[in-house]
Amino acid sequence: MSGNIPDGSSSVTKKRHTSEFVLILLLLLSVVGIALTDFSPTKGFWFWMAMAPVVCAATIAIDWSRMTRQGENRGRLIWTQIFHWFGYVVTIYLVFILSAKATNRLNNVDVGLVALLILSFATFSAGITASWRISVVGVFLGIAVVAIALFEEYIWVVLIPLALIIIGAFLLRHRKSKRARGTGGGK
Repeated sequence: MSGNIPDGSSSVTKKRHTSEFVLILLLLLSVVGIALTDFSPTKGFWFWMAMAPVVCAATIAIDWSRMTRQGENRGRLIWTQIFHWFGYVVTIYLVFILSAKATNRLNNVDVGLVALLILSFATFSAGITASWRISVVGVFLGIAVVAIALFEEYIWVVLIPLALIIIGAFLLRHRKSKRARGTGGGK
């Protein structure tokens, strides 16, 4: 008794869950980057540089199916995100120029924090032009910057529960929609 409506909503639901898992992956990578920045700011800086194409691709992938359904121009999405993340990379490079190795303006710990702050803003603003879910990752990163700056000794006491709450919310939503599909289609 499967008609077009359950199949269509099922594919939309699967795409939404795929995007939520991509966001969970971004959050987990962000936690790794925060830890790396905390232990080795220079390596953390390069990690955040490498995150630009990852977050760019994730943003495009998450918004791609919505734009296809609504008949919007996907080329505009791609170019907007490429230019957006290119600007992020240039800004991170400029921060590196200000680092202790180049001009002695910022120390390595500050470079890591500034790189994370820039990624936070870039991710948040990418979500504004694409999917609001990307903005959630940006907000998490912004909270992480503040937590690192204020509670460096207790950073994991703040970040791990926050990450678990966000991941739990996504998983709970996935479970509820899966349960709704199972009970709605069988009766």
